[in-house]
Amino acid sequence: MAKTYILKEGGIHERFFASRNKIQFFGGGFGNGKTSAMVVKAIIQVAIDYPGCNILMARSTYPKLNDTMRRTFLEFCPAEWIKSFPLSKNSDNTCVLNNGTTINFRYVSQRKATEDGGSTSNLLSATYDLIVLDQIEDPEIIHKDFLDLMGRLRGSAIYRGKDPTMPRTGPRWFFISSNPTRNWVYKKLIEPLKKYQLDGTITDDLLCDRDSDGKPELIDGKPKIIIDLIEGSTYENSHVLEGDFIKGLEATYTGQMRNRFLKGEWAAYEGLVYPEYSSISHSIKHDRLMLYLRDCIRNGMRPKWLAGYDFGMVSPSCFILAFTDTKSNIFLLDGFHKSEASIEWQSREMLDIMNRYSATVPWIMADPDIFRRKAGDNKTVGKSISDLFFDSSNGKLLFTRGNNDIDNGIIKVGSYLQNREYHLHPITGEPSAPYLYHSDRLTWFEEEITAYYWQSNTSGERVDKPTDKNDHAMDTIKYLLSHAPEPATISTNTGIHIPSYMTEWQEIERAVDNYAHRH
Repeated sequence: MAKTYILKEGGIHERFFASRNKIQFFGGGFGNGKTSAMVVKAIIQVAIDYPGCNILMARSTYPKLNDTMRRTFLEFCPAEWIKSFPLSKNSDNTCVLNNGTTINFRYVSQRKATEDGGSTSNLLSATYDLIVLDQIEDPEIIHKDFLDLMGRLRGSAIYRGKDPTMPRTGPRWFFISSNPTRNWVYKKLIEPLKKYQLDGTITDDLLCDRDSDGKPELIDGKPKIIIDLIEGSTYENSHVLEGDFIKGLEATYTGQMRNRFLKGEWAAYEGLVYPEYSSISHSIKHDRLMLYLRDCIRNGMRPKWLAGYDFGMVSPSCFILAFTDTKSNIFLLDGFHKSEASIEWQSREMLDIMNRYSATVPWIMADPDIFRRKAGDNKTVGKSISDLFFDSSNGKLLFTRGNNDIDNGIIKVGSYLQNREYHLHPITGEPSAPYLYHSDRLTWFEEEITAYYWQSNTSGERVDKPTDKNDHAMDTIKYLLSHAPEPATISTNTGIHIPSYMTEWQEIERAVDNYAHRH
């Protein structure tokens, strides 16, 4: 007798069963019923009502496939519905139902090399009406596997059920499950959706209907999203879990492990220097940021411009231009991150970037090492890097020493990234916002900050020292914030607060405004 499936009213499983989108992504904590929900929905909504359809149920490796997907299928599918399902070691792991539906149990990780040096999935020889991929975050599965499988959803089985919300043919659905992760699954599938849901940002990776040129097809200014994200914590499936299962997780999982695998949050990995960072909270679409800057200027605010610089020869040099608003928010607007760049090229690029925004930067906060004078060819004191910049820019680029204290800099950057309960997002107006944001064009900044970890000792324990590679943007932001105030000292009172590091004329304007108001 098949196992009974309990559908909790109003829960995540009911939301998953109600989804009709092309891609139906079930995420969240351990034991929240992802695998069971996908298998049961595949049986009752597709296998039975699209007779003769071809279904793929996949996992990363053969052992994982048999231990989860196949076993779960046999638990819930009534034996009398099955026409044949050879389970011997040498069988092809294919189940055929009485109505002609075929369910192929396959693993994804086996690949063969291609002529261009890439790889291909081993699942490309068939056309499917439904694909069910369990635990897509498994390390054996790569983004190309997802793309390859999407290309196999070309089935045209006819729907024979009575639900008017179901597709007439196909249904050409893709079920996916995953625990929270920060690998390509988050970057390519989840993060673009969350960004769009937050502020309407349409990134290149947003899964939506697109034209032949890859541009989103807009209806009333909005794209048609083709992915539904259904997610929930372990607790949402507590009605069918043994009590000691959750107790065991609560007793052993702490910190971000608890956030990821119990609460189902898309948390950062343990050991990140800036776990506060999230591109959803801290990244702003460049065009939107430009509109905000324009509106600030039209409302009488003269932006305070800041700049930071880290020099590299073989390693990348990094330059960041930023501005502040009257609420002490800091926006990283533009810059470069380039290896083996000459002083002349960097000088031109810095000046071009600042001219692009009519930015007046009196001093660029820089790595103190660029002020050291180097020995010349004749063993005499030569010019420093800062001198070379001064000469190549005809005196237009002036540098000053940035804060090179690693611990102090990390603490300050982290405090700007932290969400503050009573601070409003400068663009959306949402509460619990940070004080630091960056343009989505600064992709290298996001790549560095999400891969910036504390070092480990020989015992594998984290130490209070960040990794000393691929950290040039991280050093630059520390220099840039050298003279910025600690966020904890910024007033949360209503009304305009002028930070102490902003220019004198703004203090004068504030005094004039206050005087006019009193008189």
